[in-house]
Order: sequence, then structure tokens, then C-alpha cells
Amino acid sequence: MSLQIRRGIEMYSPLHDVSIERVRATGIHEPSSDRVNLVFASDRNYLPYTAVTLASILKNYKGSKAIHVYLLVDQKLDDQHVAKFTALKEIHGFDFHEIDVDASQFANIRTSAGISIATYYRLLMHKLLPKDVHKVLYLDSDLIILDSIDSLFDEKFDGAVFAGVEDSISTTYNKRFGIPASGRHINAGVMLVNIDAMRRIRFDGLVERYLEANRYRLTLGDQQIIAELFFDAIRYVPVKWNVHGSMFAPNWIDSFVGSQNAMDATEAAKAISSPSLIHYTLARKPWMSLEHPESDKWFKYLALTPYAAEISKPQPYGGGAKKPGTKNPEPMSPLRHFFAKYIPGTAISIARLRRTRLDVNKLNKRVTAIENVGRASPGTAPGSAVELKSILVERARNLPNTFSAGETIGSLAPNSQILSNVNKSDMDGGYAENIKTAMKTAKFSFFKDRAPDAVFLLSQRINQTMFWDCIRSAYLYDRPLYFVEVALFGAFSSYFDADATLNERRALGFMIDDMGYYFDARQPSRIERTLNDPSFVLTEAETSRARAAISRICAERITKYNRYIDSAPYHLERDAVLIIDQKKGDASIEFSGATDQTFADMLDAAIRDNPGKPVYFKRHPDSIYRNMNSYRDRTRSAVTVLPDDVSIGAIIDQCEAVYTVSSQVGFEALMRNKRVVTFGIPFFSGWGLTDDRMPISRRTMRRSIEEIFYVSCIKQSIYVDASSGALVEIEKIIDIILQMRADRAARS
Repeated sequence: MSLQIRRGIEMYSPLHDVSIERVRATGIHEPSSDRVNLVFASDRNYLPYTAVTLASILKNYKGSKAIHVYLLVDQKLDDQHVAKFTALKEIHGFDFHEIDVDASQFANIRTSAGISIATYYRLLMHKLLPKDVHKVLYLDSDLIILDSIDSLFDEKFDGAVFAGVEDSISTTYNKRFGIPASGRHINAGVMLVNIDAMRRIRFDGLVERYLEANRYRLTLGDQQIIAELFFDAIRYVPVKWNVHGSMFAPNWIDSFVGSQNAMDATEAAKAISSPSLIHYTLARKPWMSLEHPESDKWFKYLALTPYAAEISKPQPYGGGAKKPGTKNPEPMSPLRHFFAKYIPGTAISIARLRRTRLDVNKLNKRVTAIENVGRASPGTAPGSAVELKSILVERARNLPNTFSAGETIGSLAPNSQILSNVNKSDMDGGYAENIKTAMKTAKFSFFKDRAPDAVFLLSQRINQTMFWDCIRSAYLYDRPLYFVEVALFGAFSSYFDADATLNERRALGFMIDDMGYYFDARQPSRIERTLNDPSFVLTEAETSRARAAISRICAERITKYNRYIDSAPYHLERDAVLIIDQKKGDASIEFSGATDQTFADMLDAAIRDNPGKPVYFKRHPDSIYRNMNSYRDRTRSAVTVLPDDVSIGAIIDQCEAVYTVSSQVGFEALMRNKRVVTFGIPFFSGWGLTDDRMPISRRTMRRSIEEIFYVSCIKQSIYVDASSGALVEIEKIIDIILQMRADRAARS
């Protein structure tokens, strides 16, 4: 294959495919080494623990090869630290090499508990190490070695770039990171590295491209990068060489082997009973707690180092520490609970008041307003829909006249602290993950220990404590507040589709509103305010753009869930009427002013309004993939329930009319000039285009489908190209959706 062709592939293929193509094209040869090359990456705080790891290696070394130690640091060691590491040669001789690292490219990348920025230094080994280093063993600093290290160093690569022990929860990580179940995923804290291969495949360029698109979705440091790019260029070594995580916990093999990883149960049991390497991952580090059952072994090797006097042994399991083998901390006393829970919150509140310079009278006025809402409505407690409307309506008075989702996102500083009511599983490897990339921040979560730069709600759950904490934080402390929902044409598959890949699960676009959710008709949203403003007029160019996008969306059958369009052909009878289902009990039904009875009334009306015409019922995709009840009623013989494998795209062009409570399908029908009858108050009703059985008097303007589309899908929506990390326009997202369809068809 020519270089020119390879470059073409690299431009359009997933980066993993690019990485593996380079591996195959360059050819991986087994590297040789006449010495044992060990690499550590450490900042100043971890130097004592690095010394303990090295001491354990030297104490148990039985090999004949010389040991070379390469220490990657961000600052040159002072003489005191150099002397302490040199003193370890009394245990066994070794050559010591200190290498200063410029890791600026990894600045502001998310790290988590137990992962410092130093972990990324190992991604630069192929550039930093001397040219005569062809193979290394990288080691974290929170482990001890109980066997001769040359046995591990001499393991073969067999054509791989990396080798190590399978991570104890590799299956969980693979699903989160979009790696196939069969993909190999090692714990990168103990890793054999083919340095020759890294150099030949231009590894640094791959990492740069990866970070450009994925820097804000990293949750597992460089281990995630290596796994995502090279999962089929990795070799597993015996489990005994990295007994890590909670593997020493009782019943670990029964609970994890075969479900959370692909380890052999017999091999794992032998490794746990007689480990060659113990890795104190997460919070189980001996200098932090004695939770790990093998903590005492670590202190044995600490005693061999000049740092022994600087590190004291923690108290066993006190002061709220975790009990061994449990997830729950020891109970706190009432006084300890008070100081832990309430004092920090008070301090943060004071800091926020100072930061935003709110005067006491203004704050008291707002708190009193919240209390008065509850008093004015007997039986309505704080946290009710009434309180929410009161807050949102008051906020709306002070908002600017115009709003653009793209401009709003662009105005936020990179790495902003975003407070949100999003679940961790939805954000990390879930449907909402791409919003971190769009906003250029990994700091997008729920928290109470610091003031946010902005508040983004990803769901409207008025019974959720997190939701109200977010609302009140924005309201009381004048933080920007935004309501986020997946864009109308910004999803590929249902989040509940177990067969979907990570890229297919993640939303490609988001609708952002600064006044409220577009589907909540109980108070005006920004879409409603814009469309209701007589001064809002599209230019000729904007109208043409909207019309062209609508035409292409209809022609390509772009819809809410864009995977499910290749169904078997289904022929509707002439003048067909289509009734659209929604997820039973979904909050959007209540927000549109409807109830379960509304759906029954809609079924009756569709039959009554259209005598002699065929009436069909289409179930909601989420109801299908979650095996949930829907609003279909098989007792109405006049209504034909469509097969679940028939997609909206296959039938919407055939129908004459669409009946809906508040489903997006009604909007898609308007885009096709269909007659649409609404029984709730969706965002597209009330503008003169629909037959509304539940009128809304607030909406007084008459609007075209181009105007409604432009506001909802262009002006108030953003779109993300996950392959590059760039914000793109809706026209580009259509291209991406079509490519995703083609990719899935090719895989099938």
C-alpha cells in the first residue's frame, strides 16, 4: 500500500484503525536488550514511594543483566533526593538516569484520585529515552515486586506494542470506552513497552491526534489512550505480575472473573495466593490507609529506603475510613457529621457570596421569594413545579433579548467548572459524553465543594435533589443556567440499545436553552420567546439554509434515532393516519399538559376524525428497546399497530396525517407538509401550522416551518464531530450520520 493511500485512510478512519494500520505497515520486530530497563514517572510527592518500589526490585533481583533505572520527572531532583536514590545501590547495583520531562501537552487533562499528571510522561518514552533503549518495563510507584524482575522483563511481545496484565475490570472499561468485548485492556501501571515499535509508528503523532478529539473525555489517564488505540496490539502476561485493585477481597474471583474480565480463574487464584507483584491501586495505598491486606509488606520495603523516617503508618480503619471488604465508611459521630456536612457548605456559600458580590438584601429577597411561593400555594412544598416556574419566570426577566447556543458555548472558558445533575454513567461513556468535548471541559459533574462557573441541567427531574441543588446554586448566586437536551436530529441510536457502539450511543448534538426546556410548556422557553418576538425575522440566506437542510433531512430520512431506518418495506394504505406513541410515563408528557387519558382521547379522535381512512399506531423506540409498555390499545380494532421493526422513516412519507401528543415526529411531519394534529403543547404547536386540540394562548405569532426549524435546530443547537473534537454545523452532522449508517452496514 502506498504512503499516499495510507494517508487517505488515516484521514477518514477511526484513530484506532490508523494506529493498527501503522503497526501492520511498519512490521513489529521482537526487540532485544542486554540489560533490564526500568522506567518510573514521578512528581516530587511520589519520590518516596518510587524509592520503595525500586527497593523491592533490588532486594529480590536474581538476574545477571545490569539494571538501568530511568526516572521521568517534571523538575530536576535536588541533591538530597539524588543522594537517597543513590543510597539504594547498597541493596543491589543499578545505573540511575534522571530525565526531565516537558509535559505541557498534557496540561489541563483530567486526572482522578490516584492518577497524577506524571502518568502521562510514559507516553513520551520513545522520544525521551536514549536511542540504544529498545524495550522497557514501565512501573507505577504504588507497588512492590516480590520476584526477580527479569522474569517479567524477558516476556515476549509476539508482534504487540504493549504487554501487561489484564485489568481486573477490563470488561467494564471496554464498554465505557467503546472497545470491543474481545479487545485487550491492560492495567498500564505495569507495562512492557516496545520502544522500537513506538518510534516506528510515530506514536507521538497518534497521541496528539487522540488528545485533540478526546482530551476532555479522558477518565483513566494514559491507560485509556493505550487501550482505545491499541486494544488489538496488546499481549497479556501472567496475572501474578500485577495483582491489583481489589483482587485480594474475599470472593473476588467468583464476583469478577468471567464477568468483569476474561482472566482464567485458576491462574488468578494462584496469582492472589502467591503474587510476584502487588499493586496498591486506588485508595488502598499503604501510606494512606491499612485497608489493603498486604499493607505490611510495603512497610517492610519502606524500611530499606532513606525515606523510612518520613512516612508514618496510618491508624487502622478509623475516622470514617472504609471497613475492609466494604464500600461503606465507618459511622460518623453526630458532631463529626455536622462538621463534615454543614460547615464546608457554609464556607462555600460565603465564598460564593464574596465572589459574586451579592448584597445581603438581594439574597434575603430571593430566599423570601422561595418561602412565599410555598406559603401562597397550600400543600406545595419547596421543590415543586410551582417553585420552579416562579424561579424561571423571574430569571427570564433579566435575560438578554437574543440567545445563540453556539455563541454561549464559545464564550465559556476552557476547563470551566460546570455543575450539572447528570449521572456519571451518562457522562462517562454515556449519551452525554460529547458535551464535554463541545464545551472543552472535563469538569462537568455534580459537586458541592466549590462554586461553579455555570450550571447545565441535563434532565428535568423535579423530585431529584441534584436538580434543585443546581437550580438554587444558579438562582441564589447568579450563575448562568442552561437546559440541555439531545438535539432533535442529534442522535444515532437509542441509549438503551445494547447493540449500539459507544459512538452510536453518544449524542452528536445538543439543544441548549437559557430559559427552560423546550418541551416544558408550563413556562416559555427561549424557542417560544424567539418565535413569539415580532422583531425576529429570518434573512433570505437563513431561510434558504433552513429550507435546504429540511429538504436534505427528509430525503435522507434523518430523524431522532438515525440507526433505525433500514427496516423491511411496509406499505401504508392510501390516506393513512399515523398515531405516534411516546414513552409511557415520560415527564415530557406532563410538561406538554397531557396525561395518560390524553392518549386514549387521541386514539378516539383519530378514528372519529377520519372515517373510512386507515389508522396506524407506531410504538416509541425506547419502549421497544426497553421492553416497556406503550400507549397502544389493541382493543381498538380500527387501529393497526405497526410491527416494531418498521421505522418512522419507512412510513412517514406515506401517511396523510400525523396525530401526536408532543412527539418530535409531529415536527418531522410538518417538515414534509403533512397535516399534524396535536393533543399536548409541543414546541412546534401554536404557530399556525398545526391543528391544536390544546391551544396555548401565549403563542400569538404565525411562523413558517423554516423559522421553527432554524430556531430549534440551528440557532439553539450545537453539534460535535467526535472524531476531531470540533463543533460543526448541522449540515456536517448529516454527513456524519450518513457515514455512521454506512459503517454499520459494512460491519453487518
